[in-house]
Amino acid sequence: MKRTRALSAAMGLGSLALVGALLAPDLTSAGYTDSTFARSSLSTAAIPERSHSASDLSSASALELSEAGELYVTGYRGTGDGNGNVNTAPTADPTRVKFPSGVRIVDAGGSTNDFSEATFPGTTSFMALDSDGGVWTWGAPYGGRNLLGRGSLSVGDSARAGRVTQTTTGEALPPIVSMARIENQFLALDATGTLWAWGYGGENLPYSKGAISQPLPFPVRESGERMGNSGCHTASGSRANAGEVAWRSIWGGSNGAAGVGRDGLVYSWGFDSSAGTPGSTYVHTRCPALNEGANRALFQRYPDVYRTANGAVYDESSLSTEEARTQRYLEIVSDMRGSVIPSCDGSLGVSQIDDSGCPVRQFGVDARHYRMLTSQGELLTWMTGARNGYGTKFLGRTPSETTPEEVPAPVAGDLKIDRVAAGVSSMVALGADGVVYGWGDNNACQAVGAPTINGAVTGGTCASVSNVGAANTRYWVQQPMPVADIPAGVRVTAISSAACSTWASTADGAEYAWGGGLVSGYLFNRCSVPGGAAAGYKIYEANKATIDQPFGSPIADAATGTVRVK
Repeated sequence: MKRTRALSAAMGLGSLALVGALLAPDLTSAGYTDSTFARSSLSTAAIPERSHSASDLSSASALELSEAGELYVTGYRGTGDGNGNVNTAPTADPTRVKFPSGVRIVDAGGSTNDFSEATFPGTTSFMALDSDGGVWTWGAPYGGRNLLGRGSLSVGDSARAGRVTQTTTGEALPPIVSMARIENQFLALDATGTLWAWGYGGENLPYSKGAISQPLPFPVRESGERMGNSGCHTASGSRANAGEVAWRSIWGGSNGAAGVGRDGLVYSWGFDSSAGTPGSTYVHTRCPALNEGANRALFQRYPDVYRTANGAVYDESSLSTEEARTQRYLEIVSDMRGSVIPSCDGSLGVSQIDDSGCPVRQFGVDARHYRMLTSQGELLTWMTGARNGYGTKFLGRTPSETTPEEVPAPVAGDLKIDRVAAGVSSMVALGADGVVYGWGDNNACQAVGAPTINGAVTGGTCASVSNVGAANTRYWVQQPMPVADIPAGVRVTAISSAACSTWASTADGAEYAWGGGLVSGYLFNRCSVPGGAAAGYKIYEANKATIDQPFGSPIADAATGTVRVK
C-alpha cells in the first residue's frame, strides 16, 4: 500500500481550494509544473514517501527517490539539475529531474572528482537507472561532458538527463540491472553478467590497455590473478589476461570499485588498490584483479563453498606458513575460477545488499580502504599500506600484530551487521538488532550524531565545523558507537549516507538524520564548509512540511546532531 504524508493538519478545504485555483494546466504527474518545487503549484495535501540514494558519492549534493520513481536533487547543481539548468542555487528548493512520461527511476548516484567541488569545481556528474533497465546521465565528469556515455554534448545537453543508448561497438546498450559509480567513471551490469564501463581513463576505469578515456560503454570481461600497475597480471606476474569473468555484482567507491564473480571470487580495481595481505602496499590497478585478502577471508569462513577440486580447504590454523597459505589460495583460485556458485548465480539487481546467500553480502571501496560484509553478518575492514590517515577512519578497530591494518579483520565489538553506508570520512552500520552504529571522523557529527572528543560524547553543538585544513584526530571515533538520540527500542530498517550526511529509517515510518547541513566532502577524507557555489542544503525536516515548503524545512546549520526529520 502506498504511504503518503499529510502536509499540515491545519490546512482546511478552503486553503486547498485556493491552492487548486493557482494550479497551472500542464501539471506533471508529481503535481508540480516547474523543475524546482513551486510553492504556488502544489496540487495535493500529501507528499509521496521518499528514500535517499545509497549510491551518492557527490561532494555537495544529495539524491532522493520517491515511491513513484521520481528523482530529486538537493544541494549543489552547478553542473546540471538534470533539466538543462546550471544556475540553480545550491540552497534552492529540491529539483525534480524530468524524465519522459512513464520512466520510473529505481536507483541513482552522483560523484565528484577528488570528492571536492571546492577544489575541482564543475566536476560533479550523476547517473540514474530506470525500471526498464535504461541508464541516464548528466553533469560534468572530470575529463569532459562528452564522457557521460552519450556522445558529443553541448553544455545544455550535458546538464539535462539523457539516456545512454549506444556502446563503443555501435550496438545498443542492453537492459541494465544495477549501476555503480566511481570518482569520474560509470559502471553498469546487465543480466548476462557483463560489466559495462565508461568515463575518464586517467584512473579507476577498468580498462586493461592503458589510460584511455572511454566516451561510450564498453564491455569489461578481462581480469587478472594479481594486482599490478596498469594491465592485467597472471599469478606469475606476467602482464596478460588471466581469464574472463561473469559478474554477479558490482560495488562502487570513491576512487575504486569491486565486483563479485558468479564463481564467488572478489575482484577490485582503481586508484590506491590493496591486495589485502600481510605487508601489502598500494598499486593503481586498472584491470579487475583478484583481491587476495578478501578472497582468503572468504575461503577461511566458507570452507564448504571454496575448496580445490580434490576437496582441500583454506585453513590458516593448519597452514602455518605464509608460503603454504599463498600456495593453497592459488590452488583454490585455479580450481574455482569460471565455476558458478548456486547462491551467486545470476546478476544482482538494484540493492544495497545481496541477501541471496552469496558469501559477499555487501562490498565497498573508499579512499585507500575496503569493507566487506559477509552473508554471516561479519563486517571486515582493511586499508592500503599508505599510512597517511585516509583509510584509518573507516577501520572501526584498532590494528594489532595479529590483525594489521592492511589485512581484512572484523570491526570491534563482535557486531552482527545487516548493511553499511559510508560518507567521505565516516561510516554507519545497521546492526542485526536494529541499532545504528557509527565511527570515523565526527567533526560534523556525521559519524554518531553528537559531538565527540577522543571517542567520547561531549557537550556543545555540531555546527562548530573547522574549515578546510588538516584532519583533526581528536574528532575521530575509532570503534563502532551507537548513534546518539535515536530513542531506545526504536528499530531502524534502512540507512543511507551522502558525503557528510546520514539518514536512518525506522520500522514505524519515522526517519532520523545527522551530520552536514551545509557541510560538503573535501579531498576524499574530510568534511568541511566549502563556501561559494557548492554550499547547499542537504538535510530537510519533512515533518515540518507546509504549503510553502512541501519538501520540509532545510537544516541551515553547517552540521547538526541527530534530529527526527519525518
